[in-house]
Amino acid sequence: MSRAHVAVPPRRPAPPLDMLLSMMEKDGNSWFATYRGIEIRSAFQPVMSVPHSRVIGYEALMRSRTPKGDALPPPLVFSLARRHDEAVLLDRLSRAVHVANFADQGGDIGWLFLNVLPQILEASSEDAEFADELISHFGLPAERIVLELLEQPAADERTLTQTVDAFHRRNFLIAIDDFGSGFSNFDRIWSTRPDIVKLDRSLVGRLTQRNSDHELMRHLVSMLHQAGTMVLAEGVEADGELMALMDADVDFVQGYWLARPHFSLARAHSAAVERVPLLWPLFDAHAARAPQAPVLRFESFEQSMTVAAQTYALKRDIGRAAAIVFEVAGARRVFVLDENGVQSEPALHVPLPPGAAAERRDAAQRRLAPLLESGASNWSRRAYFKRAVAAPGRVAVMGPYFSLSEGKGCHTAAVALTIDNTTTVFCADFVPNDDTPDDASDEPPSLGLV
Repeated sequence: MSRAHVAVPPRRPAPPLDMLLSMMEKDGNSWFATYRGIEIRSAFQPVMSVPHSRVIGYEALMRSRTPKGDALPPPLVFSLARRHDEAVLLDRLSRAVHVANFADQGGDIGWLFLNVLPQILEASSEDAEFADELISHFGLPAERIVLELLEQPAADERTLTQTVDAFHRRNFLIAIDDFGSGFSNFDRIWSTRPDIVKLDRSLVGRLTQRNSDHELMRHLVSMLHQAGTMVLAEGVEADGELMALMDADVDFVQGYWLARPHFSLARAHSAAVERVPLLWPLFDAHAARAPQAPVLRFESFEQSMTVAAQTYALKRDIGRAAAIVFEVAGARRVFVLDENGVQSEPALHVPLPPGAAAERRDAAQRRLAPLLESGASNWSRRAYFKRAVAAPGRVAVMGPYFSLSEGKGCHTAAVALTIDNTTTVFCADFVPNDDTPDDASDEPPSLGLV
C-alpha cells in the first residue's frame, strides 16, 4: 500500500482542565487523584539556596499507591499509560494535583518544581496554554513555577525547544533534570537555555568516593555558570557531599541532608529550617581542615623573565636566556613564539638530575610523542600570548593550564619583544612554589597542553 493510502489515526485532544479537576478529590488538607485505580498524591522536598542560606522552593514528587496500599514508583505508574494521549492525561493530572496541594498548603513564596516528560512537550504544543490555565485556576503566577525537563531523549528536539520557548515567554522557569545521567549532554542546554540545571544524584554520590576528583566538579559547575544557568545538586545526603558541592560553588542543594519529602508542605519546610543553620559552620570547619593552596608568588619569576627576555633580544641565544629563567625555583621550560603565535623551535626544558621526576618526564614524552614533534605549533589562542602582544615589554602571567609533562597546574609567563622590527614573544612555563619531592609519585602525568 502506498504511503498516500495509509490511514493515520487522529491524535486525541489533550484533556481539558475541567476534566482533570473532576478526577481530583480532597481529604483533609491534601488533594489526590485516581488513575486506573492508582492513588496519586503529592510530597514536597525543600530546595535550599546556598548563598542565601534559606529554602527557596520545593520539588513536588508523585507518591502513588495501589488499592491494596502498595507503593508504586512514578516510572511504573507512567508505564501504565500505553498511548500518548494517556501519558498526556497522567502527566497533566499529576501536575494539577501538585499545584492544587502547593496552593492550598500555603506555598506563599518560593518556587514549585514540577517534573514533565520531554515527550509530552514535544508533541503537545498546547501545553503552555494548559499550564497557564492551571496556575491561573489556583492563583499562582508563572514565575513561581519551575518546569523540570527530565533528561530523556525526545524524538523531535526542535519542537521541544519551541515549546520551551513558549513557556519562557510566559515567565515560567525551565530546569534540566538528571544532568549527569545516561542521556546527559550540553545539546539541550544550548538549545533550551534553561534557568537551572539539576546535577543527578549519580554525580553527587561520586564526590565522597575514594579518588574522586573535586576539581572536575568545580569545572563542570563553572561551565554551566558560563552557559548562563544556575546549578542545583539533588540527592545530597552526606556532609562530605555538601562540602564538596559548596567548594564547587553550586547555587542550590536538595536531598536528605536538608529534608526528606513530606506530604505536608509545612512539615517539609520546618524540617529544612532546622538544618539550614548548620550549613556555614560545617563549611567553615571543612575549610579550616582543608589543605591550604600555596600562595602564588610571581615577583622573582617576573624579574628573571624581564632579564632573560632582554638577554634573548640582545644575544639571540635561547640557551643563555633559558639559563637565567632556570635559576628560579619552579621554572620548567622556555620557548619562543613569532608575531603570529607560532613556535617553530622545540622548547628548552630545565635539566633534571636522575630520579623519579626525570623518569616521569621521559615517560610522558614517550607516551605523548605525537604531540611533541618538532614541527611548528600555533599558540596564538592562548591568553598569555594575547596579553603579552597587547602590552609589549610587560610580563604577562596566565594560568594555570594542565602541563603536557608535569601532570599539574602550570603557569606561563610571556614578554613581547621587538627584534628587527618584528614582534617576538619570549615564554616560560613554571610551577610556582613547587616543593613536591623528586620521588613523590609514580603516577603517570595527566594529558594536557601548555
